[in-house]
Amino acid sequence: MFLWDGDQEYSLKRGVRMEKIAKKYLKIYRNPAETNDVYTYADWEEYLNQQIETCARINERRKDSDITIYLALIKNPYLLGLSQAFQNNDYELLNNAIYHYSKHRLLDMKAGGYDHCLYFWKVMDSMVCNYKEVIEKCLPEELGLCKNGYPFYVVASNLLMSLWYKNQQWMEHAYPAGEKFLSQKKGIWEKAIVSYLMALSNNDMEKATEALGDVCKYSTRMDRPKIYKCFCTEAHGLYQIARYVLKEEEFNRIGMPANDNFCKGLISWQSEHHYPERGE
Repeated sequence: MFLWDGDQEYSLKRGVRMEKIAKKYLKIYRNPAETNDVYTYADWEEYLNQQIETCARINERRKDSDITIYLALIKNPYLLGLSQAFQNNDYELLNNAIYHYSKHRLLDMKAGGYDHCLYFWKVMDSMVCNYKEVIEKCLPEELGLCKNGYPFYVVASNLLMSLWYKNQQWMEHAYPAGEKFLSQKKGIWEKAIVSYLMALSNNDMEKATEALGDVCKYSTRMDRPKIYKCFCTEAHGLYQIARYVLKEEEFNRIGMPANDNFCKGLISWQSEHHYPERGE
């Protein structure tokens, strides 16, 4: 529940002015016309009741159901978690909702004919909440650089692996591939991500700051439900990756994007609580 004061919106629970990202997200979440292509719920009770009903239907129809059936049909409460977190200015809940979302996505590992580059987006989601072990698990050092897959996945994953494992020999292959990618007719959002990773390799914090802002900007042009464009998980994941691969003084020179889909409050909360994967 909220009080309105002109253009400001305040949480009754905490009495704190909401960020623009929260106001925009909640406006979309509360509008059925904007969310008719995604799963939203009024509260946790409605969410749990619907998932219990789904489980009951599965059990009734398939006595031999395995876990993959449940993973496909049980809905993740990510969007509800964000709405509750933004409504109450609860950054711990926001962090936990992202953590749960990333874990749920990691369970859905379908073979797609690609090598380990297939997991690039899942790594981005997981790094938002500092689940750094995901890189070693999805992009393990022993597998070496990626070779087979969608060109952006291969280029971005190889840049990330070169940075993460501090392998200059790998970077001598990954960086020219990044330059070639940027010179081609590719999507501007993908180019922004590649540009950011290349800037980190050059210790060019000004370029990294610019590219991170572009990641936020161009993510709103992607073909996905509007509500998912309110919070740019990829930009947050990239920002946290920089914290691990750079020296502290270098990382501190990266400016946080001013874009409405970047949540500075979450970053502040994570910093104050020493970057937990999830709240206690």
